[in-house]
Amino acid sequence: MLNSHPSQRGQALPEMLIAFPLVVIMVMGIVQIALVYRGKATVNNATFLAARSGALNHGYMAKMERVFWSRMVALGQIRPELRSGSTTEGLFDSPDQAKLLASKVALATSHTYKPIEVVWPSREVFDYFAVPVKDLEPCSGAGCPFSDYGGAFKPAVKSVFEIPVDNLDARDSSLHTVDGSKVNLMDANLLSVRSRYCYDLEVPVANFIIWRTLRAVNAAEADWQACEIMTAAFGENRYFIPVVGHTVIRMQSGFRCEGDEEAGVNCENF
Repeated sequence: MLNSHPSQRGQALPEMLIAFPLVVIMVMGIVQIALVYRGKATVNNATFLAARSGALNHGYMAKMERVFWSRMVALGQIRPELRSGSTTEGLFDSPDQAKLLASKVALATSHTYKPIEVVWPSREVFDYFAVPVKDLEPCSGAGCPFSDYGGAFKPAVKSVFEIPVDNLDARDSSLHTVDGSKVNLMDANLLSVRSRYCYDLEVPVANFIIWRTLRAVNAAEADWQACEIMTAAFGENRYFIPVVGHTVIRMQSGFRCEGDEEAGVNCENF
């Protein structure tokens, strides 16, 4: 009975040789997808914290970018020539504030694209709802109008344009047509932030397959074109895909024109 089918001896070997590479590639793909999911979660968290910083700081882009890069340091995707003892220790060994700051600067230098985009409010919404207001500045002695009551601030001489965020219940809440849409002041006080991060696929073989497949569909998009530059900066055999985050949060300070608060033009955050 053992010799009744002699032609089938060793048949499992070629089947295993065919299936084994496919199984290995599949496992590599699963590992890479899990790492991308980790990267996506990191981007989502960094985007939310950046938007929260923007909500507290008049929607200023520079503030949001600093917070975003400080959170993305966790992935450690820094160009090799920018790595040093401080960045390596800041990422993996014994981080302290100075080393983490060096790592954040190195990460921002490695990724040369703009990571944060303000989707809302738009330029048209800002121009429609922004009003001139005066900040408070420190004062002392007779120069303080409320010094008798312990006040140490007075209205500034110059005014700045911002979308008002105070006393909203007493302000006009009716809908207005702005750029073809119905918008009220409550809508104008929402901050919508979109982020993008060029994520470095790390798992061999799987990284090229995933990158090549996605690139065939998305190569014309601006996010992909920004990440194409990263390949040249990091060297060959590095495959970057854009990971995008999006957050909507209510403003806690009046949205202003970054860079030209007084005139409200040539804004850096639009």
